[in-house]
Amino acid sequence: MREPLLRKILVSLDGSVLAELALPHAKALAQKFDARLILLWVIEPMPLILPVMDYAVVPDEYVELSNRLEEQAERYLSRLCKSLLEQDVATNVLVIRSDSVTDAIVDFAEQEGVDLIVKTDYGRSGISRWVFSSITCKLLEQASCPVFIVKVNQANN
Repeated sequence: MREPLLRKILVSLDGSVLAELALPHAKALAQKFDARLILLWVIEPMPLILPVMDYAVVPDEYVELSNRLEEQAERYLSRLCKSLLEQDVATNVLVIRSDSVTDAIVDFAEQEGVDLIVKTDYGRSGISRWVFSSITCKLLEQASCPVFIVKVNQANN
């Protein structure tokens, strides 16, 4: 008996409507292959560390804002997860803090044996419409599994 082609599908989200446009594609693949979706939001640190003497001080407001962002991300992903579970799509959610969105996605995908990464790439106009975003380019170069890019146009959404 052959093992399923797709068992784990990672969807990279950031809370935006445009990023969420990857979900219908990922959901369709998950249903077709009876795969599990992993909804991942990578939070990059906010550049607000103030140097004081020989070490950095992180203001309480910065820590509070960072924690609120993580809580917001967890609530957002939980809401999406609940909706997908109601549609009989096995789903997990994860929020990661990392200095690099791309590295976090690639590392997680390798550690967890992800079979496919699904991500949107936001449309542009002019010459830049022929190029992918830097995160998308890095994912295409660095990921050890296939990457499914959902091209969306900001003007139409």
